[in-house]
Amino acid sequence: MTGRTLHLSDELAACVLGAAARAYPLECCGLIEGCDETDGWRATAVHDLVNVAEDPARRFLIDPQAQFDVMRALRGSERRIIGCFHSHPGGAAEPSATDRANAFESDFLWLIAGGSPDGGLTLRAFHFAQEAGFTPIILSGDD
Repeated sequence: MTGRTLHLSDELAACVLGAAARAYPLECCGLIEGCDETDGWRATAVHDLVNVAEDPARRFLIDPQAQFDVMRALRGSERRIIGCFHSHPGGAAEPSATDRANAFESDFLWLIAGGSPDGGLTLRAFHFAQEAGFTPIILSGDD
């Protein structure tokens, strides 16, 4: 794990975990809005979006129009899309083979909720870079 950190408030973490619980047994997905920090990134909002994948029980796909809408809303601000989130229903909170095959945007964060509402959900964060692939990062609950 690198020393880089995603600062994610408890409120935003609860939003992501809530999205995972509501979507279960399908995958939830969305975008993370934020800004750069000296030690990593700070999430300022999460956007819970519809999973438009053909098989939402095994994959996620964010609607490109929804992503453009968020990007357009952030235009001219200090914030940007710093990453995405999704869930692995009944699975581990780590990048899957499908995630690795479909990751393409370098310097992008992936927040993954693994598990189930009954058994408990775990949240982990990863940084994706073309050269290094997925690297776990610190997930800080400070505000």
